[in-house]
Amino acid sequence: MLGQPRISHSGGKAGVSSRRVHRLHVHCQLQGLAAADQHCRQQPTCQPLSGKVALITGATTGIGLATADYLAGQGATVIIGAIDYREGQDVADGLMRKHQGSRVEVAPQLDLACQDSVARCAEAVASRPGPLDILVNNAGVGNGYRHTCAAQQRLFTKQGVGMLTQVNHLGPYTLTRLLEPKLLASAARVVFVSSIVHRFAAIRDVRALFKDWDAGFYEHTKLANLYTAFEMQRRLGAQGVQACAVDPGAVRSNIWANNPTFSQGPGKAVIDACYAPPADAARVLLHAATCDWQADAPCTPEGGAAAVPPEQDLRYYARGVFAWPQICNDWAAGGLLQSKAWALNTVIHTTIDWPLRKLVPAGHELHKVVPARPGSHAYDRELAAALWEESARLAGLPAQPLVGSQCAAA
Repeated sequence: MLGQPRISHSGGKAGVSSRRVHRLHVHCQLQGLAAADQHCRQQPTCQPLSGKVALITGATTGIGLATADYLAGQGATVIIGAIDYREGQDVADGLMRKHQGSRVEVAPQLDLACQDSVARCAEAVASRPGPLDILVNNAGVGNGYRHTCAAQQRLFTKQGVGMLTQVNHLGPYTLTRLLEPKLLASAARVVFVSSIVHRFAAIRDVRALFKDWDAGFYEHTKLANLYTAFEMQRRLGAQGVQACAVDPGAVRSNIWANNPTFSQGPGKAVIDACYAPPADAARVLLHAATCDWQADAPCTPEGGAAAVPPEQDLRYYARGVFAWPQICNDWAAGGLLQSKAWALNTVIHTTIDWPLRKLVPAGHELHKVVPARPGSHAYDRELAAALWEESARLAGLPAQPLVGSQCAAA
């Protein structure tokens, strides 16, 4: 079992009452997942995962919780990565009650806004006996966080990194790199949660992504997640690690909290009516984390599996409308990255995916998670390498793999 709580909480009756409220909230979320299972048209695609170990960040709510729920139900040992240890423990207890005989552990506090917290969590997970077969980098914050900061002050880390870039990119990058020896020893699957919004973002200066507040919007960090996944596959794919990115689709989750457009009024009404529940969106993550990598390879025009070297096997998983040519074709993404027409096209398509998939039966092509084509700019090797190396510099890590590091304790 992993570490003890490393954060403080208020005591007394107020603290006890707050803990009870959170436990009730967790119970309601798990009940909601069970109810959603009855309506989700796509069933989990993973095979039994007994003996496998998975670390999921942001696993106390939303997509992360749903992913943890599915993996625990399939027999995997699940490690909860959460900013609040006690909330993580409440989730672990709830999952083990729901799935009798399952094993769910809680990592020490994982605050992606703090590099020291990331390092402590990575050290604890790395020193845990046994493998780490799956890492899902799910935790993150949306542009609503920027609106909250703008109303107060622009927040930067002590290294001068914008907080949104820190939480959504540098924190997950650092965690993944510090776990690199264990991931290599386990021939692990690493999943980065990206978004459709990467298609109309561009990173022209990697240093600006970190240091310039206005160059680090949500869409830039989601593009950075793609660059990181692809660069990790280029660097470690030949050594057995399988890294990929996913687009979970349009999801009604906490990512919209504090967003002035979508957390209230007509915007919220659209989200509630047209966006999928986290339990459904988590199926994309689950597929990416557990599918047979070889059998799931992209197909050639002739219908066979594409035979490419591991370092060229760059996968971006999507489903339904989010894998349609209207979204993925080069003509759609390549030349219209910043255009209002492309943004409008995206918004319209995001609102029809979940309503369409609710209308078609299980097994329909709309429910199938497939390797889709990201924005063509996501394949920029030079920029991906530059981002990797600048991230390594800021994290105080070598750009080369940490083989043989003291972080490994597989």
